[in-house]
Amino acid sequence: MTEHTSRNSMYHQGTDRSLVILFVSGKDSKDYLQRMVSCDVTKVSPQQGCRGTLLDGKGRIQAAFDLLQVEGGYMLVTGRDQSEILRSRLMGMVILEDVEIDTQTYQWIHLHGDDAEEGLAQLELEAGPDFLSVRQVNDAWVVRRPRFHPTGFDWIVAANHVDEVTDKLNATADVANDSDRELGRILLGLPKVGAEIGDRTLPPEVGFADAVAYDKGCYAGQEVLARIRTYGHVNREIRRIDFNAEGSGEQQPQVGDDVWPHPNGEKPVAKITSIAKNGESWAAIVSVRYRYLSEAAEDELLVWNPDGEVQLTGTLQQVFAP
Repeated sequence: MTEHTSRNSMYHQGTDRSLVILFVSGKDSKDYLQRMVSCDVTKVSPQQGCRGTLLDGKGRIQAAFDLLQVEGGYMLVTGRDQSEILRSRLMGMVILEDVEIDTQTYQWIHLHGDDAEEGLAQLELEAGPDFLSVRQVNDAWVVRRPRFHPTGFDWIVAANHVDEVTDKLNATADVANDSDRELGRILLGLPKVGAEIGDRTLPPEVGFADAVAYDKGCYAGQEVLARIRTYGHVNREIRRIDFNAEGSGEQQPQVGDDVWPHPNGEKPVAKITSIAKNGESWAAIVSVRYRYLSEAAEDELLVWNPDGEVQLTGTLQQVFAP
């Protein structure tokens, strides 16, 4: 990640409220969610969450979320632009079930950086050891959840305590700017709605294998994903590339640009879905053709702009996986 010059290496997201928390409650909430979402709700506990998706009948992602169990129900931590789809789809299927969904009870705060673990201790908070492990401290929850840095934590607090918590954070941490957070996301290989996740995206295309349960009861999209898993494969998967720059000039890579085998590639094998400057070079997430992934050597070089004065080369790296 880029070098920081602030007083420490712990950061928070400032006024960014791009994640929304849906609180699903009621005595039927567990069974109802189990029928509606792709993850196995029965494997979630107050100490351990999981990733999940809401799918349409063709297995395409309508919303992606983290699922956490708390007293009285479940929290679904999702993007603001997906939250209304998620809420309306969940509420639209309620008939006689005792289920309620609220989006005003809790708010999301995020801490990350090399010193984030120590910063938690200074704030008298603690986190569990594993991805999406949860620790409750008074009326708040700390979740180990990388988003912009390998060491990252979601801090979920009651909405009426956000200002108080923000004051505490401003005394101990710096606000991460948008470009640093985007670079951190790309270096981790985390897919984003509008970039890697579109309205036709399947979970296996974006590294969401852990968000799909194949051994539970029916839910929308399950049959399609089961067929893909048993008999076939998706056509594309995302990977990371840490590019090295060669040559000089004013050309810069853009989202949608092709990436080719290097040297002498006959046709492109990937498209850039996210790109950010990383020092003197670039970091990217690319969508790669499955056939190339299945046939190419693991360390084969890829190149952006193969015939240009400026070229970027690098090898494919796995995206984030718990």
